[in-house]
Amino acid sequence: MDGIENWHAVYQKLARVVGVEATKKMCAYFGGSQITFPRRLLDRKKEATAIRRAYKQGGSVVTLAHDHNYSSRTIRRILAKPEA
Repeated sequence: MDGIENWHAVYQKLARVVGVEATKKMCAYFGGSQITFPRRLLDRKKEATAIRRAYKQGGSVVTLAHDHNYSSRTIRRILAKPEA
């Protein structure tokens, strides 16, 4: 029963993405835990800080929206909020 075809479906998918050995390590480390992966990789507050910094250095709203995969409206909303 060594083949990944005998594994739970989620581990089969993970093995296809990160490899068999990495999947085994993740199973050993996180086994029994429920993990949710946010859609966005960056921390929201840290990304907002980076957006404000880039804007202050002359970055345009359109460029920032493109670079961060946001709409221009979302960038304006981030810029309008006070820094935390």
